[in-house]
Amino acid sequence: MVALILLLGVLIVYPLVMVIFGSFKAGGPFVDAPFTIQGYQDAFSHPLTGQILWTTLWLGIVRAVLCLVIAIGLAWIVTRTDTPWRQFIETAVWVALFLPYLPYVISWILLAGPNGLLNIALMNIFPWLESPPLNIFSYGGMIWVTILKWPAVIFLLITPAFRGMDASLEESSKMSGAGTLTTLHRVTLPVLAPALLAGFVYALIRIFESFEIEMLLGFSEGIFVFTTRVYMLITHAPTDYPQGMALSSVFLLLILGLILLQWRLLRGKQFTTVTGRGFATRVARLGRLRYLTLGLALSYIFVGVIMPLAAMVASSFQETLGFYGLETFTVRHWQYTFSHPMVLDAIKNSLVMSVSTATFGVIAYVLVTYIVIKTKLWGRKVVDVISWLPWGVPGMVLALGLLWAYIGGLPFKFLYGSMFLLILVNVVVYFPFGCRVMTGPLYQLGKELEESSRVLGASWLQTFRHVVIPIMAPSIVAAWVVIFMLAMTVLTTIVFLFGPTTMPISALIFDFWLGGHEKVKAVTVGVLLTFVILLFALVGRWIANKAGGKFTAF
Repeated sequence: MVALILLLGVLIVYPLVMVIFGSFKAGGPFVDAPFTIQGYQDAFSHPLTGQILWTTLWLGIVRAVLCLVIAIGLAWIVTRTDTPWRQFIETAVWVALFLPYLPYVISWILLAGPNGLLNIALMNIFPWLESPPLNIFSYGGMIWVTILKWPAVIFLLITPAFRGMDASLEESSKMSGAGTLTTLHRVTLPVLAPALLAGFVYALIRIFESFEIEMLLGFSEGIFVFTTRVYMLITHAPTDYPQGMALSSVFLLLILGLILLQWRLLRGKQFTTVTGRGFATRVARLGRLRYLTLGLALSYIFVGVIMPLAAMVASSFQETLGFYGLETFTVRHWQYTFSHPMVLDAIKNSLVMSVSTATFGVIAYVLVTYIVIKTKLWGRKVVDVISWLPWGVPGMVLALGLLWAYIGGLPFKFLYGSMFLLILVNVVVYFPFGCRVMTGPLYQLGKELEESSRVLGASWLQTFRHVVIPIMAPSIVAAWVVIFMLAMTVLTTIVFLFGPTTMPISALIFDFWLGGHEKVKAVTVGVLLTFVILLFALVGRWIANKAGGKFTAF
């Protein structure tokens, strides 16, 4: 435990200490400058700070709650009902998850911007409309794009827990006279509380630190949130690191508060559903209502997946964004994508980084979460807190802390720009996510399964390998795929760390978009990235089928 705490301290706590240290010194922690609290004074005396923090809070909470409701509905439809086409629905939700973030936001600008396809279509259908009825550059637009993209992430987190619930619990409820919705509210959701709470907290924190949606859809309209304010302080001249880091301290306190809240809500409660006795998983019979649930799921898929994906693909074959027609059709952007060495190298770099991050990360996350939940070792609460800390600051601020910690303050400058550093940073960044994915299944795992194995003479390692890992396989596979996807599309946390030979594809897309005239190439490379990730998802499904459906997260 001492070794584990020290290791996590070096990997996670030390970079965050650099962030706090940097808030007291202009230019960063290793700049020859006196200590000062001017950054805190400037941050909390600025007239916009209160408004920005309030906007971040209410906008984040509203979006997280809506995303959780949609994710619960989709997970319940797919895993606990007899709704038709459930496998198709689940696959389509995974496609929504895999759509790269930046191109996805751009696709909705193409659809619902002032000259977007939807606005043009609506004004042609309803001639009395004098101005575009849809405005994506607004609070409503930011909420809309978020609740279409983020439910897929929460869906992936909670689906294994839904599948791992013993059907006898719900059957007992119905035998007592409860209906389907009452059973969902009074039995299913309370039993799944750890997984649901982990999914909600994860979504809330990631939405709080979201940058792309707020920057592209709100910044130009004067809508500022925490991340866009920090971005301005760090990147716009004159830079103000102390004030940006001081604002980040508020975020860290908020995350610690959420951790304590989760502990309080789960303290003293039992959520075991997978035990050594009989276990059954059956779906609820909805009758005619199954067509209503099918319609709701298909509506989400059409609006959240098909429309933006079609806009992305169609735009990649146009000479200029926003102008569609046979006269502007071209394949030169695709010719450039498949022939330019810079694009091919970026794809290779992203694949190496993502596969390595997912593999080494999942191993670490399973072991750490097991120690926290299934053991009585002293210090496990400390480990739990440390595993949450990377969520305590926005990605770009954490990137600076990691840069200062691993390069500026230690004699490891040769690591700058290396693939090893990118993999290490990603493993650290996704520690909270990986551990939260494992939380729900481990809470549901009854202790008698491990005890029976130990009584029969198995060692702890044999029990862990032959009992715990097989039962957790859906969550492990799901975590690997999602971390792979996140690492393939990550930008903010590695924006300061990659070198000329290790540039990932996400950074290349961002460079193309900032280039102005290269925006169509950004969309084209984004479409390619989407299909690369989808290819890995299909390979995962093939592996699942070869395993006899064992990995039901697929």
